[in-house]
Amino acid sequence: MPATSISVVRAEHGWALDIDGTPEPRQLFPTLEAAISAGWARARRENIELHVQPLTRGVRLREESAKPADFECDLMSRQS
Repeated sequence: MPATSISVVRAEHGWALDIDGTPEPRQLFPTLEAAISAGWARARRENIELHVQPLTRGVRLREESAKPADFECDLMSRQS
């Protein structure tokens, strides 16, 4: 079953990727940046949406970048 979207969410210890539309377990990451990087790489590969839940203003990803870790985010808008 193909994934329909990916969400970066807070986990008990760090951050996680929830892969919507599949029975896959959460993928855990120690940092927000690592979770976004992995989520962005997969979202680009599978042509699906990436949602970053902890940020109220969201994340702007630069598609023209060759490196999936290249992103801009307004960390001041992070929810507590």
